[in-house]
Amino acid sequence: MKSLMAIGSGKEAAFYANLFASQDPEKFALISIDSRCLRNPLLEALISDFKIISDLGLTPVLVVGALDEKRTNVRFQAQRLCKALEGAGIKNSKLNCASYQLMPDVLKKVRAGNFTVLEMTEMHHGLNLVDLANALKPGKIISLQPSGGFRKDGERVAVVNIDQLDNFVDQSQLTKGQSRFVEAVHELAANVKHSCTYIIASPLNLLGELFTVRGTGTMLRRGARIISKPSYVRIGKAKLRASIEGAFERKLAKDYFKRPINHISVEENFRGGAIVTDLAGLPYLSKFWVVKEAQGEGIARDIWQDLEQNVPAFFWRSQKSNRFNNWYIKVCDGMQISGEWRVFWKGLNAPEIPSAILAAASAPHDFENNNNT
Repeated sequence: MKSLMAIGSGKEAAFYANLFASQDPEKFALISIDSRCLRNPLLEALISDFKIISDLGLTPVLVVGALDEKRTNVRFQAQRLCKALEGAGIKNSKLNCASYQLMPDVLKKVRAGNFTVLEMTEMHHGLNLVDLANALKPGKIISLQPSGGFRKDGERVAVVNIDQLDNFVDQSQLTKGQSRFVEAVHELAANVKHSCTYIIASPLNLLGELFTVRGTGTMLRRGARIISKPSYVRIGKAKLRASIEGAFERKLAKDYFKRPINHISVEENFRGGAIVTDLAGLPYLSKFWVVKEAQGEGIARDIWQDLEQNVPAFFWRSQKSNRFNNWYIKVCDGMQISGEWRVFWKGLNAPEIPSAILAAASAPHDFENNNNT
């Protein structure tokens, strides 16, 4: 844990370590490794991270050759990886993706605490990434490449909508490995049946990708499906309450869902949402949240876009210490400090702003024990 704290906050690292440890071991991560990452110094850095992951009791499934154009030396590269793992004292097993009854063997090895190295030596024979993803149901599929994630104007691109790729990056500037991963993600997103994120990262930054909200590479995803309604009708309030309370780590006021509602936008699996009530005759954004395990996936942006389409004018408040304030400042039309609060607004007419600020400063608390955000 001390090693993980060096890459981010101890609270974040502990949250993700506990989250991964609570899942079936095969669901932790499916990591495709470009053969070029299996040469020093990249290999040394990768093994160092794998050692920390192993010490946490986590067992990723590692795939060699999945995105390689040439597969003639895949078996040699997989053997090199296994030898390096052994040298670091990490239990491991090697299997070929064309092996008979591969998945039962993979599950057996992983659940016994082994890093399982899968060599994909044949292009059209044996299980591919889609097959592996549907069988293992990992929460993350990571492609490790020397180039790491996408960059635009020298800055890392954290999240990309694969259906609007040209809006995020210049595809002509992608490396061959990055382009192959984009093609793979299109196929994965269309055929993988469970919720999964697809990430391209450098082997130098694997821990930061796994154990921090901000990540270190680029996440490729389809836009989240947002459910929009003017009321809580056919919205599971129990799931909604659990989602909000989990995100804020606080108990909602008992009467919260009895308050008049103007609009709700919620991700279909309750991984985030926005609730708008009426206050001082204006739409008031009472709650905006994303559950911790989904933070960094771009869901907040999808929810916000849906909110703007359905509620063109609204206001909200946030405590001065709220770490999302910088983001709120970017998306608001205006902001003013009032006591312990920052009050933001979007789309309001000038005469409406003073009453909105006063109303926000005295709005009822949403959580028990007078503890709000």
